[in-house]
Amino acid sequence: MPARAAARGGQALGIVVSADRQSAGRGRHGRGWTDDVAGPEGPGNLAVSVVVPVPARHAALAPLVTGLAVAASYRDAGAAPTLKWPNDVLLNDRKAAGILVERHTAVDAEVLVIGCGLDLDWRGVQREKGTDGWTSLAESLGTGVDRGAVLASLLTALDGELTALASAPEPHPILARYREACSTIGREVDVALPGGARLTGQAVDLDAEGLLVVDTGRERVSVRAGDVSVLPPG
Repeated sequence: MPARAAARGGQALGIVVSADRQSAGRGRHGRGWTDDVAGPEGPGNLAVSVVVPVPARHAALAPLVTGLAVAASYRDAGAAPTLKWPNDVLLNDRKAAGILVERHTAVDAEVLVIGCGLDLDWRGVQREKGTDGWTSLAESLGTGVDRGAVLASLLTALDGELTALASAPEPHPILARYREACSTIGREVDVALPGGARLTGQAVDLDAEGLLVVDTGRERVSVRAGDVSVLPPG
């Protein structure tokens, strides 16, 4: 059962759903996909969904702490991940995990449904259009991956991050940690904004809400939502 449906059905918070494959995945802006990659030693991906109460404070930073938790699980496996704002984890500057955090109403509470799609072992996998620039943890490491260890590491890190989220002072320490891990900051970017507008400039910072600040040369704009493409140098 999908995590969102389980929460709406009244199951206790703290639901964790993991899957090797997805036949009806859903990403940002309602985009759908199938997640059925076969790696050399079994399923190539790991999908993890967690349902938790909405934090009393700093709930807007939940996607950032989720990114840090996924990155921690990859570091524990021996890799060197970076983060692409707002919801990708990169290895060697290529996408290796995606994140989606949504707010929903359950039976008697507001909840966050936190979804993580981890590319674990794509060695020898034929890339299709749209995924030709992606990579996987096993490719970065040059060896197979212990799926159970990655899952355990992710859930441990996510639990710690979410526990600390509502209790931290202002400005939230998560912002400094995310800035340090984020490879988007300092790069020239093109942002496709909702509604079709575009924004081009240098990503220079995160604001207090965790929004990406882009310097267009005329003004600084905080981006709340959009598809960010990092432009090549020059």
